[in-house]
Amino acid sequence: MALNHCEGIDTELQNSIRKEEGHWKSVLLAIIDIIMHLAMDGSAFRGSNEIISSVGTSNLSGKFLNLVNLVSHYHEPLSKHIERHKKGGLSYFSHGIQDEFLEIMAKRIKDEILSKIIEAKYYSILFDCTPDIAHQEQMTQVIRYVIQNKQNECEIIESLSKFVRVYNKTGESLKEDILDCLTKDNLRISDCRGQSFDNGSNMSGKIKGVQARIIEMNKLARFIPCSAHSLNLINVNCAKSIPKVETFFGIVQKLFNFFSSSTQRWIF
Repeated sequence: MALNHCEGIDTELQNSIRKEEGHWKSVLLAIIDIIMHLAMDGSAFRGSNEIISSVGTSNLSGKFLNLVNLVSHYHEPLSKHIERHKKGGLSYFSHGIQDEFLEIMAKRIKDEILSKIIEAKYYSILFDCTPDIAHQEQMTQVIRYVIQNKQNECEIIESLSKFVRVYNKTGESLKEDILDCLTKDNLRISDCRGQSFDNGSNMSGKIKGVQARIIEMNKLARFIPCSAHSLNLINVNCAKSIPKVETFFGIVQKLFNFFSSSTQRWIF
């Protein structure tokens, strides 16, 4: 009891430990808030170095460390922590720590989304593939489900749950990738009540497309083509059917190609 109330012979030591504990809690909460702020805005974290520069100097340390520096002006524990860091102390500012916090946050959010989907039981799937900046094919997984909101009304929720690297874009291979994603998330394909993809033959084909292969496993997984993709195809076909419109956009495309092929031409 005396130890819990800091009334023992080591009172000063216990007070010092609790003070240090409070300091680290305050510092970590500030760091987590900064990471959450940047993550919610989809901002880049890092610059070309990991040095916290003083105000008025050239700063190439990126948004995360810049915000840490800014917040420290109004946050005494963080300000003291930066001074310790400059003397070689533990910082929690490194890119590895940033990535670790982001992974923890992402897992927490994903687990919460999946718990709501499992509670709703029935769901629809939306998958789409596109190459990223590294020219690697990425497939997005979106789940649509219905919940009961605070007003006791049904609300349709659409949640992006993950990106998946794909190596083969055949209907069979993509079907296996999709089923693997659902299995890892503890979602049963038998509970799927809808599927939506673009109009590519590998996705929407009536015989060997992904939608046809999934319907073979679950006849209740009704396929609905992507409306945006369908509308885009309609606009393209409409434009091609009118010679003047096709000629106009053809000239615009050629002008863009002409100017974009040279950095000097962009000046004009």
